[in-house]
Amino acid sequence: MITNDFQYFKENRDQIIKDHLEEFVVIKDGKIIDYYKTEKEALQVMVEKKIELGSFIVQKCVTAEEGKVMFYTRRVVL
Repeated sequence: MITNDFQYFKENRDQIIKDHLEEFVVIKDGKIIDYYKTEKEALQVMVEKKIELGSFIVQKCVTAEEGKVMFYTRRVVL
């Protein structure tokens, strides 16, 4: 569930951004799938892997002070 995935990101933010600041992390079912240089690349790879849009989050790896809440649903246009 994407709400749980975002909660996972918030709880583990410091560790996640440690080596990946300004990259994008894909989280699905409370597990990190991978890191990508761009948001577009992250979404394209998930589509190529036939991972259902709306079943994961793509979150920019930034500090809590810099961060905004961003998550994607099935209404993503590539």
